[in-house]
Amino acid sequence: MHTSTLTIRLPQEQRDTLKETAKRLQKSESDFIRELLAREFEQVSFAERAGEFMGCIESNLTAPDEPVSFREAIRRNNWRAK
Repeated sequence: MHTSTLTIRLPQEQRDTLKETAKRLQKSESDFIRELLAREFEQVSFAERAGEFMGCIESNLTAPDEPVSFREAIRRNNWRAK
């Protein structure tokens, strides 16, 4: 694997946390940062994960005249009960 060097500036608090976390995980700071970057790059957006489920559903946007209990609404809309 070909590597290159990247230099960044961190606030002291972040640097201290980086050192402590890497030490606790028994990794070098570089390995820890590489793993964080790899995870970030691998993350898939919600839209990509839910893509096959995205679409439209029809809905009655008018509110009922009287409040209806959830059980009543299910019973009324259940095709088997008709």
